[in-house]
Amino acid sequence: MPVTASSSAARIGRYRPFLFYPLIAAAYVATGRLGLLLAAPPGYATAFFLPAGIAIAAMWIRGRASLPWVFLGSLLLNLWIGFGSTGGSRAAAVAGAVAIAAASTVQTAIAGTAMRWAIGYPAPLDSVGQLVRFLVLAPVCCLISGTLSLLALWPLGLVTARDLAGNWLTWWIGDTRGVLVAVPLMFVLAGEPRALWRSRAWTVALPMLVCFALFTLIFVRLDAWETDEQLSEFRLLSQQASDKIQARFEEQEVLVEQFERELSRDAPVTRAAFHDLVQRSLERFPMIQAIEWAPRVPAAQRESFEAAQRAELPGFRVHAMSPAGGRQSAAERPERSELYPVTFAEPLTSNSPALGLDLLSDTDREAAIARAISSRRVSATAPVRLVQEPGTQLGLLLVASVRAAGNGAGVIVEVLRLGAFVEAVLSPGGGPLSLRLVDVAQHRALYDDFPLGAGAPLFHQEFEFGQRRYELLTSPTLSYLARHSRWESLALLSAGVYSTALLGGLLLLGTGYAHRVASQVAERTRTLAEVNARLERVIAEREQAEAALRHAHRLEAVGQLTGGIAHDFNNLLTVVSANAELLRAAAKSEPMRRRAAAILRAASRGARLTRQLLAFSRRQALRPEPVDLRQRTAELAEMLSRTLQENIEIELDLPDALWPVSVDLAEFELAILNIAVNARDAMPNGGQFKVTGENLSLGPAQPGVDRLSGDFVALHLSDTGSGMNPDVAARAFEPYFTTKEVGAGSGLGLSQVYGFAKQSGGDAAIASEPARGTTVTLYLPRATTQAVPEEIPEPRTAAG
Repeated sequence: MPVTASSSAARIGRYRPFLFYPLIAAAYVATGRLGLLLAAPPGYATAFFLPAGIAIAAMWIRGRASLPWVFLGSLLLNLWIGFGSTGGSRAAAVAGAVAIAAASTVQTAIAGTAMRWAIGYPAPLDSVGQLVRFLVLAPVCCLISGTLSLLALWPLGLVTARDLAGNWLTWWIGDTRGVLVAVPLMFVLAGEPRALWRSRAWTVALPMLVCFALFTLIFVRLDAWETDEQLSEFRLLSQQASDKIQARFEEQEVLVEQFERELSRDAPVTRAAFHDLVQRSLERFPMIQAIEWAPRVPAAQRESFEAAQRAELPGFRVHAMSPAGGRQSAAERPERSELYPVTFAEPLTSNSPALGLDLLSDTDREAAIARAISSRRVSATAPVRLVQEPGTQLGLLLVASVRAAGNGAGVIVEVLRLGAFVEAVLSPGGGPLSLRLVDVAQHRALYDDFPLGAGAPLFHQEFEFGQRRYELLTSPTLSYLARHSRWESLALLSAGVYSTALLGGLLLLGTGYAHRVASQVAERTRTLAEVNARLERVIAEREQAEAALRHAHRLEAVGQLTGGIAHDFNNLLTVVSANAELLRAAAKSEPMRRRAAAILRAASRGARLTRQLLAFSRRQALRPEPVDLRQRTAELAEMLSRTLQENIEIELDLPDALWPVSVDLAEFELAILNIAVNARDAMPNGGQFKVTGENLSLGPAQPGVDRLSGDFVALHLSDTGSGMNPDVAARAFEPYFTTKEVGAGSGLGLSQVYGFAKQSGGDAAIASEPARGTTVTLYLPRATTQAVPEEIPEPRTAAG
């Protein structure tokens, strides 16, 4: 089956409510994410938040059914923001998202209800009063979401106490701006009255969007310039921090190389001499956890090596690092051909747990030793947990290979505490930079002081040290941003938003006024059209009444003339009939009697014609009596069957509740026969003749009848014959008017019907169309007494 445009539109219209709500949630997330690009950490409050206006407009338009979708959109948006921030627990982010979604939903419900109560819906927003109420309610209702949300975010640790006031003000301003801009646009898309808001798509929505787009483009350019100016010092400080860290790393590398050269001399270095060698460096660089010497010891000589060391350090034992980070005996791990146990460690007191540790028992340390030996260069390990420091601070080992000399072959190791190392380079706490140092190979942060909710790093630089690559990432701290804040772009955005809202308000007033004027013109035009139509009907009815009156006057004049002639002619016929009767009685021969009979028959026909003329002129003497037409149904059917042809079907449908009528029965039957004869002549090839009746209570102005008032029975006699055009139908009741051939009819049949109905106190009407048949309606007065059944006289012969 082909799908028409109308059926497609109907289906879209049927599913439009189901599309509206998901689109609200999607628009909330999309526009909210764009708006929150302007947000300061932790990223929940922004200076321009369109979703607030989208949600309130949805509630205003659709009612409470939109609230679950507002909650869903807000929840998804804030989960996105919460999970996108660095640091912090996921549980706190989820709790914060739920709290903000609930607060946004409460604000939407209250604001939408308030707007419906104060302004109403449908809301044309076309008057100063409506716009003022909207502009007052919008900022008042927008206090709700920020207040409730921040009261929930503060205990969760997502907002600090010092940031509450600034975030609350930003939140309120952002929601208010979003409502002022988004509500008119949403009403253009889905508001009522639909015709008005649809017409505002080009006159309100488009200018607002163009205005806002222009301000947004200018804001983007100005914000980029401001950001560049704001971050110029930050980039310089970040580069300086990177250079310092690289220089300090290189300084430590040089220091390890110096120790390697000292231990490579021919004279052996004792434990006391090693202490004196490294003591000054330890005092100069407090970030150094330890400087260690680990000789290469064949596995077969482990026990003798341990015994020799116990002479100076009782309890010395070579041990390995377990996979869990604890100690285990060197004999418990897989057999190795050689060991690198830590023999000297300074300062000794804080590094005693490291004495005897086989550096090869850890894969990271083993890899660094292998690189140092093969490259003859200082090698750094991956970030490691220090044996000496069980805390969370990571360490880094710098390893240099020592050639076999006075102390034999081995490695000199410098252990750096990375947190202390980086903090020694930078200003600790409250400085301008948040810093993260990452081991590129392992994608692991050696040091990270980015705060909760911090944005993406704005500076990064890679460098190489100890045969490994590192990446330094930095971001400006809040204190830096506060000292270098610029307000030109936000001021421009604020001016743009308020200008857009003001433009929208002016356009709403202008289009509203134009719409009211157009509505008034249309209403008055419609009123004038209705008045004109009524006037045309009155004129038409008056013309019809005048035509009917002229027709009645013409028939009345014809009737008076006809009645006078018929009366005089009837007197002459009486003389002729009396003398013809005397002649027939006195006739001596048969020819004379036949001639007298012929005169009598002609006089009789003339008398019959005069009766019909007298009936038309309403001078016929009538004897009205109550007649129940239902009781006469069989007699009527028989009378009509004798008159009509066999190929004409007769149908009588008289309801049981039909009132009795007051008529002269003989004249009534003659009228029925005259109508039937005309119907027969109009249906030479057969057809249907139907008689129906109905009760009517007529008023003085009842259409189709001549000033009748009271109770009447309307008897409808219809045929399916050739019918008449309007001109012929208008003259059908006139005497001697006929469309039949000469000799086929006198034209007095329907005039008798008309005269009978009028003289009976009723009326007759005719309705006909060519090829559609004819209906003659007799309006007969209702009898005041019940009809008494009596013998029906033989019907008279009808004239054509």
